[in-house]
Amino acid sequence: MFLPYVSNQELEGCIVTWDFFETIHSRSYTHIMKNVYSDPSEVFNTILNDKEILKRATSVTKNYDSFGKAAEDYFVKGKGDLLDVKRKLYLAMVNVNLLEGLRFYVSFACTFGFGELKLMEGSAKILSLIARDEATHLNLSTHVIKAWQKGDDPEMTKAMKGTDKLVIQMFKDCVEEEKAWAKHLFKEGSVIGLNERLLGQYVEWIANKRLKALGYDPLYDISANANPLPWTQHWLSSKGMQVAPQETEVESYIVGGIKQDVEKNAFKKFSL
Repeated sequence: MFLPYVSNQELEGCIVTWDFFETIHSRSYTHIMKNVYSDPSEVFNTILNDKEILKRATSVTKNYDSFGKAAEDYFVKGKGDLLDVKRKLYLAMVNVNLLEGLRFYVSFACTFGFGELKLMEGSAKILSLIARDEATHLNLSTHVIKAWQKGDDPEMTKAMKGTDKLVIQMFKDCVEEEKAWAKHLFKEGSVIGLNERLLGQYVEWIANKRLKALGYDPLYDISANANPLPWTQHWLSSKGMQVAPQETEVESYIVGGIKQDVEKNAFKKFSL
C-alpha cells in the first residue's frame, strides 16, 4: 500500500524488508496449521464465516483502503487533493502502529500461555519470533510518525492538524476490540494463569505504552511498571537468552517439523 508512494531510499529498503518478513510470518502460520490439523482447510475455511474475525478484519483494513483509494484517485486519475491524501496516509500509518503494536497481542499472550504450560511449545516459539519482528515493524511506524510530528513537511503538519481526537478514538476502539476478542476466546472458561480480565488489563497496559511513544497521554489507569502478564516478556524479548543448542529446541523458523504421511491402515499388520 505504501511502497508505490515512497521516495526515500532508506524507507523503501525498510518496507521491502518488512514485506519479506510478513511472507515468512504467513508461511509460519501455514506450517502451524498443517501440523495441528490433518485437514487445515476444514478450519481455515471457517474464517470467512466467523463474525468475530470479520469484525476485526474490517476495522484493520478500513484506513488502508481509504488511503489506497485517495492515493490512486490523486496520482493516477488526477482527482482529489494532496492534503486529503496525506491526512489519510497519516491515519493509515497510525493504523499500522496499532496493528503491529497492539492488535493481536491477546492472541500472542494466549499462545505464550500454552508455551508456559509446556503445551504446543514449538508453536509458541515460532510466534515468539513473529512477535519480535512485529516489534521492529512497530518501531519503524513510530519513527515515521515522529518524523512527521517534527514538522519537516509543512503539508503533512497541516494534514495532521485536528486528527488527535480521531487517533485517540482509534486506540480506544482497538483496545475494546481486543477485549471483545479475549471474551470470545474465553467464553468456555479460563486456563491456568490467563483469563479475560487479565488480558483486558494487559491490552490497556500496552495501549498506554504505545500512546506515550507517540507523544500522547496514557488513557488507562494502570501503572507503566505493572505488567499484568510479566511472564510474556520472556517470549517478547531476546535479551539475556543464551542457551546451548543441545539444551533446548533451537528457536528458528521450522518447516516440516511433523509429517502427517501415515495412512489409517499403516499399522494394520502389527499386533501387541
